[in-house]
Amino acid sequence: MTVPPGTDADAMAPDDRLLMNTFMSQYRLPAVVAADRLGLFPALAEAPANGEELARARGLDPHGTSVLLEFLAAIGHLAVHDSRYHLTPSAHAFLLPGSARYWGPMLGLGWDERCAAVRHVVTTGSPHGYRGKGIWETHEHSPRHGVQFARAMHAHSAAPAAVLAARLDLADCASLLEVAGGVGTFAMALARRNPHLKAIVMDLPVVEREANRLLADADLADRIVLRTGDMFTGPWPDGQDRVLLADVLSDWDDERCRALLERARTSLAADGRLLVHQVLPDDAARRSPTVTGYSLALAVMTGGRLRTLPELTRLLTAAGFTDCTTVPVYGYYALVTARPA
Repeated sequence: MTVPPGTDADAMAPDDRLLMNTFMSQYRLPAVVAADRLGLFPALAEAPANGEELARARGLDPHGTSVLLEFLAAIGHLAVHDSRYHLTPSAHAFLLPGSARYWGPMLGLGWDERCAAVRHVVTTGSPHGYRGKGIWETHEHSPRHGVQFARAMHAHSAAPAAVLAARLDLADCASLLEVAGGVGTFAMALARRNPHLKAIVMDLPVVEREANRLLADADLADRIVLRTGDMFTGPWPDGQDRVLLADVLSDWDDERCRALLERARTSLAADGRLLVHQVLPDDAARRSPTVTGYSLALAVMTGGRLRTLPELTRLLTAAGFTDCTTVPVYGYYALVTARPA
């Protein structure tokens, strides 16, 4: 399956990278302050190291430390040589305690909950979620938080979904399952472009009212069905032509991702296709403040992570998929397709 160049107005509109850049900039100060509090700058000045080496030496979580160091390098406080992190001249000048120009006391004025959250994920490896409470459990017990999150994801996904719908050929697709689809943003965009398509959107009960309202407003309630339940334990419909995971795998660790991918494989028809739409770091993007900031945000909020194409391909292969292909689609996003082996 390919995503051919489109001429649709949605595909030609500006992408959302400026907004993504702005949103992810919120982690710049917390990253530097947390690293300062943890003594990472003097540790690297004494012995440059990669994430695992520094975590082992300082008793920190390897993944949290690696994500933090990638972001600090992307925003200019560290440089990478031979896979190890070194202080930049600016970090040497302003981020070493005891130096005449040390900024530590000034940085301390900015300490807040988000700084504590970054330190928490680096020291424990556990997500901070909402003030130390798990994000998904909070949504389950607090409808207000759940609805707010669903609306935020809809706003975040509307433009990428429209561009994917404009470019993705679904002429041979009659049925689609969108897993963890929130209010059905992608399913609605795809259904509007493909009048023959019927879709099922799976997500937690907290999104039900908002999803049904949007489906009714879009006049798509007859072609898109919302099915509520836990995607890890509840049943999935089978015989689907496509299963879509949009911004889903990046919220979970490898074990949970493999479980979802195995369920996706059994839900597909024999000639069906899996669609994975998410931010996919390439070599250049791994030095992007936005992409590395997004990775840090995922670690802090959900305990998830962004994966490179080789990492994602390994997960897909282990779950029984083959013929993995990828193509850039929109902004920082790419689409990966695969079929059951």
